[in-house]
Amino acid sequence: MPDPSVASFTYRAFISYSHRDKAWADWLHRALETYRVPSRLVGTRTAHGEIPRRLNPIFRDREELASATDLGRRVNEALARSENLIVVCSPASTTSRWVNEEVLAYKRMGRAGRIFCLIVDGEPDATDMPGREAEECFCPALRFQLDANGQPTGERTEPIAADVRPGKDGKQNAKLKLIAGMLDVGFDALARREARRHRHRLLAITTAALVGMAITSVLAVSAYVARNDAQRRQAQAEDILGFMLGDLRKKLSTVGRLDLMVAVDDKATTYFDTLQPRDLSEHALEEQARLLTGIGQVRLDQGHADKAMQAFRDAYARSNELHQRQPGNGQRLFDLAQAEYWIGFVFWRQGRLDDAKAWLTRYRDSALRLAAMDRSNFAWQREVAYGDVNLGTLDLARNRDQQAETIFQSAYALYLGWIKTHPHVADLRDEAATVASYLGSLAMKDGRLAEARSRFTEQVDYISANRAAEPANAQWQAQWPDARLFLVQVQAETGGVADARSGAAEAAALSETLTRQDPTNKAWQLQLGMDYWWQARLDSLVSPAQAQAAARKAERAASAVHAAEPNDGLAQHWLAKARVLLGELAWRRSDLDGASAWLSQADAGLKAAATSQQGNDGYGLLPAELHWLQGNVAAQRGDVAAARAAWAEAEHILREGSDPPAFDRLPLLVRVLLAQHRDADAAPYLAKLDHSGYVPLYPWKQTPIAQATVTSQ
Repeated sequence: MPDPSVASFTYRAFISYSHRDKAWADWLHRALETYRVPSRLVGTRTAHGEIPRRLNPIFRDREELASATDLGRRVNEALARSENLIVVCSPASTTSRWVNEEVLAYKRMGRAGRIFCLIVDGEPDATDMPGREAEECFCPALRFQLDANGQPTGERTEPIAADVRPGKDGKQNAKLKLIAGMLDVGFDALARREARRHRHRLLAITTAALVGMAITSVLAVSAYVARNDAQRRQAQAEDILGFMLGDLRKKLSTVGRLDLMVAVDDKATTYFDTLQPRDLSEHALEEQARLLTGIGQVRLDQGHADKAMQAFRDAYARSNELHQRQPGNGQRLFDLAQAEYWIGFVFWRQGRLDDAKAWLTRYRDSALRLAAMDRSNFAWQREVAYGDVNLGTLDLARNRDQQAETIFQSAYALYLGWIKTHPHVADLRDEAATVASYLGSLAMKDGRLAEARSRFTEQVDYISANRAAEPANAQWQAQWPDARLFLVQVQAETGGVADARSGAAEAAALSETLTRQDPTNKAWQLQLGMDYWWQARLDSLVSPAQAQAAARKAERAASAVHAAEPNDGLAQHWLAKARVLLGELAWRRSDLDGASAWLSQADAGLKAAATSQQGNDGYGLLPAELHWLQGNVAAQRGDVAAARAAWAEAEHILREGSDPPAFDRLPLLVRVLLAQHRDADAAPYLAKLDHSGYVPLYPWKQTPIAQATVTSQ
């Protein structure tokens, strides 16, 4: 039954806040009083009463409390006549006597179910986190229930809250969540009706439906309205975009269906291109920067790096404009840093490491300035760790292993401590998994195989914990195959071939499921190619036919990604890697023509990739492997001179840059030396490999070719 007392209320809501949060209270007051309820909801009967057309008036005047000893008659009357209580929550409001008293008074009226929270700063339940008590954003009256006498008890309660902190709901969705609670309707229902009100059949969506493509008709409205109405219509159009590119995208990413956002992203980008950042309000700039960043992320996942870069640069232009207007505002600097990171990340994906370093250094420097603004802000302190890890990754790509490992060890120690104090934060486990992976790769490269296996196991464990906590989240599902392949490699190289084969099969099975969900996701498609590559490598020990089939699937997957994004360095690398493996498999079955054809294709691809990889040492081993195989093919054909030339080139690559050669180069160097019957030269390297626990997949001298006729001079 509807609440019969609703009709007697004077105010739709009472806003309770600390005066240090006055700016947020002002924004919320305006947002609620100017909101027009979608016409399709007006008059609907709910358990709380009939839904009104407007949400005004809203009460928020508490100036008289400055000298009062209690809430005062006027405030108590306003609370009694307010249909809802909205609390602006922050560390400042937690320590405000008046905020706590207002919540207590409202609960004592029997209206605890009509209290809603807007989190603007701090952390919920921080009082339960040792060392972080000062970050608590819920006052005591919000955290605990009252007894029959209206006194606080020790029984906890969970406040209903919207969250405008960075990375949370955002202003638009937070506003809609509060309004949904006030109207006693579901947030999804309100958001969908809010979208319908401002478009001509713009969105027709259910949980399995496609995103509509009629956004153009909504965006075009601003071109036909009178000048004094233009800003309002622009805001309405962007509210729709905010829902579609924000809340809707979040739902679709969770189930792995970002392919449904392509049409909306394209229309939104075209619309944003017509706007000049300097002419926009701060609210419009902030919302557009957030939406453009989301568009860039989707386009990057779909393999469209150039389009992603444009979206990120547009987001940067808006964030930079906001930062220039408010240089002392930490949130503006935070948003600018995110834009700098994404531009650097795209450069890194394209192999443009000099450009990547420039932008990622800017991001790290912005993070340092941000952290200095507020040492108690945990989210801002984490940005510094992100910035350092990014630069460590660039060091790793350029063979600066010692510098990289120092950075990663320092970051990993931070994450281990943070995970202990924040055991339920999935993002911390995710970030720790990344750093553990880097440490494992450095240990592998240095011959510390047992340590590498331990690090990669930790990486898999972190991501497995996230999968278990959020099994429907496609992000954790997608990360698991990549993590498992790192462990597969070290298992294979330490004699655990059975475990490695099982791991590669599990990774491939999960990647196949993901790519069926979203065939346009190029990152997932490339990951599937990597999984197939490892299946082929390991299957070649027991079933050449299975290995051939898996290698062809790896080559097709990488080729499709490369065709969609020719400048993606990772796709170039794995395409060449698949073709080198196909060449090796052909050579092992004495199909010399087939081997030559595959190796020639790989050679052409590697030469193209070399021009786009600025000093990326990670691509150096594959050309050496290709030359070793070319030498083997030439030797079996009886072309001694060509074989010697190819092996000499492979040896030159493997010895270049370090003396003695790095550990990760030794297995291939040993094979190159043994191919030339230089057993004495290979002996010290073999001893080092044996000492580390390295176990070759094939016996060192196993070869199907007639190399005995090729002797060293």
